Amino acid sequence: SDPLTHTTASAGTRSVPGAMSSVKRPLEERPIITLELLIATRENTKAIGFFVDDTVTNPGLGIPFYKTVLEGANYKEATWKDQACVRTSQIHWRDDHSVMWLERHMEMTQGFILMGKNPGLFVLGEPTHDREELDEKHRALPDPKTTKAYILQAGCGIIIKKGTWHDFPVSTGPPVSAFILNTEEVVEALASMPTAAPMNHGDCFKLRLSDHWDFTLHFPDPRPFVQKHGLVPGPVAQPLMGPEGYGFNMCRQEVKAGWGNGGKVFVVPVVNVEVFTPGCGGPGIQPHLQSVPELANKGWRDYGNRRGLQRLAQMFKDLGIPATAVVNSEAAKVDYVAKALKESGWEMGAHGLNNSSGNAKMTRDEEEGHFKHCLDDLQASLGARPATWLTPGFSVTERTPQIAAASGIKAFMDFVDDDVPYDVVDSESGARMLCLPYCMETNDFSLVLTKNMDARQYAQTIEDHVRQLAKESGEERVVCLGMHTFVAGTPARVLALAEALGRLKALPGVRFGTASQVHDLVRKGQK
Repeated sequence: SDPLTHTTASAGTRSVPGAMSSVKRPLEERPIITLELLIATRENTKAIGFFVDDTVTNPGLGIPFYKTVLEGANYKEATWKDQACVRTSQIHWRDDHSVMWLERHMEMTQGFILMGKNPGLFVLGEPTHDREELDEKHRALPDPKTTKAYILQAGCGIIIKKGTWHDFPVSTGPPVSAFILNTEEVVEALASMPTAAPMNHGDCFKLRLSDHWDFTLHFPDPRPFVQKHGLVPGPVAQPLMGPEGYGFNMCRQEVKAGWGNGGKVFVVPVVNVEVFTPGCGGPGIQPHLQSVPELANKGWRDYGNRRGLQRLAQMFKDLGIPATAVVNSEAAKVDYVAKALKESGWEMGAHGLNNSSGNAKMTRDEEEGHFKHCLDDLQASLGARPATWLTPGFSVTERTPQIAAASGIKAFMDFVDDDVPYDVVDSESGARMLCLPYCMETNDFSLVLTKNMDARQYAQTIEDHVRQLAKESGEERVVCLGMHTFVAGTPARVLALAEALGRLKALPGVRFGTASQVHDLVRKGQK
């Protein structure tokens, strides 16, 4: 497979752009090339170096003193000018996955051997100095098409060939220790630099890639890869949703108390209106039924849009309680679904295209297109562009909150970590969304499908949750009641649910509202 995946704001995978460009765009506008991660082997590193592991290469060297030893011959091409300089280093995790520098040496074969239990990541490019098809200018540059990101396993090593382009090893999560074979000339040249800058002395030819390429080279976060392939001895901390846990470039800001105009607990019923790609499964009332075509669980889900949606709409209308629907845009194209939604009087929120296609494996371009496609379609089907968002199945990327904010979303429900609303703000653009925590403890999937509660237990749990919050002092709370048309919308559950919501409506300090109404109330209170 092609080791380079190129993504831009206007395209998905493309061919790699040229190594030189006469027009240099600002760094933030340059496309990103993401290197594929490869486990280093003797075969796939032949072009760049000599792989070292517990296999004895070129065996047969005879030393009469060591009768029980299988000796290997010297690496013929391995050489260090004057003499080798040996040292050790410990490399720690870095959050930046860009490749800013590549260097080569023409008078030695540098060696790296990983000690301890942890693997390391090496960005290595095949030599270009001896490629006859290249002109002189390009022989002095790495070739992005032959530059790869290798995961070198613990206890293994590589002696890179003369002219191999390389960066210093990178941690794959835990610290990695390396035994390094170098020359005094190169070490002294690197140490003599007052600041990080391009250099060409002391057998070290180092390039700042942004000076030569009109794109940015990145490697993927290696932590999921090494965990998946069992290359680390214990669990590795997986990538967070940005430094604070709220997404790339997003920071949390608290909402000042006092916005509720006397209300203590604001209850937001959130009705999930969903469709699933045929043949791709989905939630089941009898999950053991797996035959294809599968009728029972699919029919149970379809019942939600045919009958459960209308039943919930009538329940909320009878109670005089507002609600927010989060809608798959493909569901809104079904005539009887669109009709019921338009007649419900609910706020219309967005819930992706369908509930089989999450965002998790999307590139930035794909996810931006996904948001636009969903919001455009919902506007066309239902007459208004949603400003509330819930990602289907919590299948997010680190970029989801930032893209949501840039897409015009004002109320965001992907986070579940509090009882109070708070803002997430893009530190670059200043775009701001109000997070309404989507409560897992009051969700019908959690209570009915996971905890197997009956209708009365389900309704009573919701009531108990809200009553307890209403008793507590302090800042205003928000409870999102996540419900699905094929779970909460069944006849057996609506009766008890309606009774519980009716009692909560009469409870002092409890207010019901839509996500957009809570958003507007908070913003008004902040002025």
